[in-house]
Amino acid sequence: MRKTVHIRPIDDRVGHEESPQCACGPAPQEVYLQADERVIGTIYRHHPLVPCQEWEAS
Repeated sequence: MRKTVHIRPIDDRVGHEESPQCACGPAPQEVYLQADERVIGTIYRHHPLVPCQEWEAS
């Protein structure tokens, strides 16, 4: 089962939607199962407009 995680700044000037199409342009990072190199998930790291101190993963 493939999982998707979004890491978003929560104290940014704008809200970030939990979507690969968020206005900040998050790029996907694939996560692999090392034993057989199968993709088991994707991490989207959202980009803040200002330096942020608080982040959340969902």
